[in-house]
Amino acid sequence: MVLADSPTLRRQASVRQQQRPVRTDSYRYARWVLVMLLLVTVDVADYTDRSGSPVRYAILLLPVFGALTVMMRSGVIRMRRLSRPDRVLLLFMAYGLIGSLYGRLRLHEQSGAVPVFLPMIVAFTYVFTTWQMTEDEADKITRRIAWIGLVYAFLNVIANLSVLTSNFPRFIAPKTYRNSKVFFVALGAAAAWTSRRRPVFACLLVLAAIIFATYRSGTNAVVILVTLLTFFVTKPRGSPLRPYIAGAAGVGILVFAVINFNSTAGVANDYFQAVAKKNNNNARIALYQSGLQTFKKSPWIGSGFTGGITETVVRRDGQGAPFTAPFHDDYIMVAASGGLLGLFLLIWWIAATEVAVLRRYRGFVAAAEHRKAGLLRVLLVTFNVLFVAALFNPELSAVGRGSCIFGLYALMMLGGEPTRPAVDQPATAAAGPAPGRSRPAPTLAPPGGPNGRRSPRGRYR
Repeated sequence: MVLADSPTLRRQASVRQQQRPVRTDSYRYARWVLVMLLLVTVDVADYTDRSGSPVRYAILLLPVFGALTVMMRSGVIRMRRLSRPDRVLLLFMAYGLIGSLYGRLRLHEQSGAVPVFLPMIVAFTYVFTTWQMTEDEADKITRRIAWIGLVYAFLNVIANLSVLTSNFPRFIAPKTYRNSKVFFVALGAAAAWTSRRRPVFACLLVLAAIIFATYRSGTNAVVILVTLLTFFVTKPRGSPLRPYIAGAAGVGILVFAVINFNSTAGVANDYFQAVAKKNNNNARIALYQSGLQTFKKSPWIGSGFTGGITETVVRRDGQGAPFTAPFHDDYIMVAASGGLLGLFLLIWWIAATEVAVLRRYRGFVAAAEHRKAGLLRVLLVTFNVLFVAALFNPELSAVGRGSCIFGLYALMMLGGEPTRPAVDQPATAAAGPAPGRSRPAPTLAPPGGPNGRRSPRGRYR
């Protein structure tokens, strides 16, 4: 009986296999980036950031392996056209990586900028994907990001409570889940809200409140503010000028704060006093002043990133023991090590990324590709949080955090260009992209649906 039914069973299995949706190479690649984010999240020993071991660079191989699997699966090597932010970042990476490798190999600089620039390779691994992910895949990625944020928030709570009381296990290295990685909370909360995972969002809110109550840092307050502001300026029905007005206002506030630095430091002192938190302003100010003095010695190109990215200072006017630490401000670090040229390239890349992502986000909203727009909005929230937090924290100077930053950037660029508005889409779009706007058909079978399409050669930026 079993032998008689075997052809029928084989036919049914074949039908089920044909009905199973074919995943795009962008989705397959994105899963490797998420694995990298998860590994950095659960790195309770902070090995990828603070160990100093060359083995920590192995975390960068996950997106590279994802790109290799995409190429092996398709059987051909095709690359997307580099976007404008990609080209700016490539210039910045070339400038910094050449200088930092020279400093490491020839000048034997052990605290150089290699950890800053080597993770930038992750940002370009997405270019080997040629199919844009579908709406369903974008939703899956957003939901998984929400779970990663939840895992981080839970571990952050355990870490903070273990410092305050002995009732919690102390298996987490000190400062592993402090300011520099708190962007994971914003990432998870934004993803949970966007994907309508209300239970996950509620848990994240509770955990975020505990995190703030147990460690009331100024960075946590800034993360909350930037997250809410980015959500406000990217409202689907809001004015397209709103983000640029908010950005200009932010730059104006920053300039005012720098010009009136003493008053700004006083506000920070008042905040720490109000929330009853230890005030480390003296240490930060000492680091900032040392970085600015280094910048003044060679303002145009600095050391060309051949020197170190740490400083040895004392906390106040020669009092206290000297200590060595990162600059605690990535913009000062870049200016001191790479001069105005390095700082210009960094700011140019950030601005170009903001403009490109906002344009694509509005395009996805207009094309009724709401899940892709939602994913891009989540990633933009995190991007903004990261580079505002970089004013007070060393975000770029560690391999783990750097890999996350450029992995998130790769996911932003992965979405590609939006389609035309849905009302203009022909009924035959499900059969594949228009002949005049795509590359030759790949060996990988095209996913079904109007959104599973190749990235156009001329429009992908």
